[in-house]
Amino acid sequence: MTKFKIKSSQKENWRYIGFEVISDNAPDEKEIIKSITSAILRFVGEVGASETNVWLIEYDEKRKRGIFRCSNRALTKVLGAITTISNVAEKPAVFNTLGVSGTIKKLKLQMSK
Repeated sequence: MTKFKIKSSQKENWRYIGFEVISDNAPDEKEIIKSITSAILRFVGEVGASETNVWLIEYDEKRKRGIFRCSNRALTKVLGAITTISNVAEKPAVFNTLGVSGTIKKLKLQMSK
């Protein structure tokens, strides 16, 4: 069995987006994932959503902050979709973007300021 090596130019480049949820209640991780994916589907459709490769990395329910990653090519689509979110778990909520970075370490530094 031969292994194929992927060139670094063909690898997917990720962008990490830090966010906070502004709402009266503290939504859990599943509700956050559901609201992000539904907003992306509404904003860019199914084909566009498949190109975004969104993945929730971490979420703190107490501070209502989290980090998710997306494809570098779809960053503007994802940021646009996040701004359209007005409800999480059928309760009013707003997503505030805290920063965007190529590494989680740098993003956490941005978010701590």
